[in-house]
Amino acid sequence: MVAPPLPSLTRNFLVRFWRGQYSLAISFWVFGIGLYVLGIAAILALTVLVYQGAYEPKTIALAMFAMWGVAAVIVLFQSVGVWRAASRARATPAASKLRNRVRRICATLAQLSVLAGIALVGTRFVQVGIDQVDAAWRMAYEDDPDIPPFAMRTMREGTEIQITGGFKYGLTRQAIALAAASPNLKVVHLSSGGGRIGEARELAKLIQARGLSTYVSTSCLSACTIAFIAGNERFLKTGARLGFHRASFAGAENAEAMRVLLLKAGIERPFVDRVAAQPATGMWYPSPRELQAAHVVSALVDNHRFAASALGVAPMPQELAKDLENNRVFHTFEETDPRMFKTLVDEYERRYAAGQSEGEIQDGLTAMVAPRIRQHIAFADNAVLIDYANLMADQYAAIGAKDARACFQRVTQGASPSQAGLLGPELREREIALQERALRSSMPRTPVPQELLQADYAVVFKQLSGRYSDQELRLFGHADKVAPAQYATYCRLATAIFQTIAALPPMRAGDVMSTIFTSMNAAQSGK
Repeated sequence: MVAPPLPSLTRNFLVRFWRGQYSLAISFWVFGIGLYVLGIAAILALTVLVYQGAYEPKTIALAMFAMWGVAAVIVLFQSVGVWRAASRARATPAASKLRNRVRRICATLAQLSVLAGIALVGTRFVQVGIDQVDAAWRMAYEDDPDIPPFAMRTMREGTEIQITGGFKYGLTRQAIALAAASPNLKVVHLSSGGGRIGEARELAKLIQARGLSTYVSTSCLSACTIAFIAGNERFLKTGARLGFHRASFAGAENAEAMRVLLLKAGIERPFVDRVAAQPATGMWYPSPRELQAAHVVSALVDNHRFAASALGVAPMPQELAKDLENNRVFHTFEETDPRMFKTLVDEYERRYAAGQSEGEIQDGLTAMVAPRIRQHIAFADNAVLIDYANLMADQYAAIGAKDARACFQRVTQGASPSQAGLLGPELREREIALQERALRSSMPRTPVPQELLQADYAVVFKQLSGRYSDQELRLFGHADKVAPAQYATYCRLATAIFQTIAALPPMRAGDVMSTIFTSMNAAQSGK
């Protein structure tokens, strides 16, 4: 079926303008400006389609192509019509020389404005248009190759979901499928360097619709923060980072897009203004205090709160090994006992996949190596053992000053993860350094005769007899007879005993400490 011809009036109007048959004033001020306004309206409509509709890369790409295509057609049509009208005006004689001169000047100015318009649109296309068209094509038809792939998994029986990698098309669709299969989902882990703000908005809709909380254990930057602030509650692990800047597409920045999204999420305006002022080429990392004050973060949490997710969805053994190397004691095992280190890597992988928290994993791996460390300490050289006696005395004193019960438990039952917070960083660092030394220096020690040990203990308790009563001294070694009211005394006594042991002659102090750790190993293995 052949389309009917355009009405004569419309066809004649287009043809007449194209041929420059209208007066210069009408061509320039009515039709030229009218086409300009029409072009602006078309571009605005396409912009609304791009930014207000659902995130569909092919639709966005077509809109982007159409936007520049419309601009090119309008500029061409407008320029030809106005240029020809100006040429006709210059060639048409006027009634007087003055009118001729004015007409030529107006014609020249009109043609110069045409050239300026072409130059302006052409320059703009070169500056941003080429990049926009290229980016739109790559986004729609090449799977956004400049943005890293994404991955996700469910954890803790479907109560937590982890999303890592770049924000690009398909991420939310996969997240929706996982969320649909996880009716008890409560928390979304986010770890991303950013990506498409449109995809981030789609993920934010899912998070809001399900009333989910969000959590970041490493970093969440750029577009990722749009999904983060959609959380019902927003948690940040101590040491993790959020990074903000303006939105951008193919080099063209948009401060208003981030401003609207952040304000809608209830973020304080001064914070939002700071984000809007941050160029897309940089990144602003607010401090934890700034994040909490602006209501970006609900709470800072430790590494025991949520499942471990810092290493991605399915870390390779070498990645796990590299992470363990950050712990100096585990790294020492890699050098001194590779088989034990391999066992740690395997256990790390199992616990990570099972959805344990970082704290639980750390505590579990530490418990695995604790017997081996005590064995090495028992066979360490005298200098290490004396330093360990001083360390234990200082640890008991530090814990006892804060919690007598915890100190009593440490003396009688050994160290536990719950006590770590009662020790300052200096004491923890000393212990790590001593464990390293013990792992590297241990060697067989000659068994100590029992009568010699008894003599050593007699020396220790004799030196303490002036400070403690016989009844208090008899408490040591009989934990079952110690009443809660005596915990503080017991702790002070333990501190004094190890200080006194450390002051013995080096060989005697080493033998006593070696025997103590050997007994500890036997007691632990017998449990």
